[in-house]
Amino acid sequence: MRMQWGITAAALLMGLLGTGCVSISHVQTADTLGQGKFQFAVEPGIQGVGILSEDDAGSSSAADFDDIDDIDDGDSTFDAATYPHLDLALRYGVTDRIDLGVRFGFSLAELQTKFLLTSPDNPDLAISLAPSISGVYLGSDEDDVGYTNLALPLLIGFKTDGGSEFVLGPRVSGARVSVGGDNANGSVNVLSVGGSIGYALRIGSGFRLMPEVAFSVPVVGSVNTSDSDSEVLSGFDGGFFQVKLGFLFGEGRPIRRAAPSEASFE
Repeated sequence: MRMQWGITAAALLMGLLGTGCVSISHVQTADTLGQGKFQFAVEPGIQGVGILSEDDAGSSSAADFDDIDDIDDGDSTFDAATYPHLDLALRYGVTDRIDLGVRFGFSLAELQTKFLLTSPDNPDLAISLAPSISGVYLGSDEDDVGYTNLALPLLIGFKTDGGSEFVLGPRVSGARVSVGGDNANGSVNVLSVGGSIGYALRIGSGFRLMPEVAFSVPVVGSVNTSDSDSEVLSGFDGGFFQVKLGFLFGEGRPIRRAAPSEASFE
């Protein structure tokens, strides 16, 4: 019973991640939209999971969870699976430096924010923090399951002539799955790191096409149950990747090819 809820929570976490309930891509520029501007985005793509494992003669069961050791011998194998991923997003420029948005779809329900750190008038560079939180809660009379994902990406955008933008997005994220019942409860927490590369190509004044590639790798985690001490998880030997093509509709910030000149007061 001691590890029952921990194993259940771990399976739920990997299942949620593996079936596309987390979007590890951003599909937006580092620059904000500008005060009063709206943007609607359609984000089709594919998501996948890859696992690196070692073949060996022995086998382990869930009952042996506490006794699993690293095995150095054997041939390494890499298994991967991909599946469709689709999200819809709506964003609004609250100020010239702050955007708020929501995203729905395979990413469940996600609240997005973006805070521009550089000057809105910078013609070459935009750097912003874009924290987001997503999740879902399912409950019944006997059991309940909660899932939350908190992401903190740093978006670095290099502006080009014509209003396009090349975007780098290193990120750190934390996911939590909690399981509760009449007799016991448990949770799994996982910290991941990753990043993305995208290019927002300006097609016209109200449309951009943005291909983006992203990845995320879990690095450390913990299992907590009501009848045992916390246990640390590491050595996941796998990760997640995502390829998306964003269709971004909205005028956004006007094109600036040069920094504004200083006013003269003669």
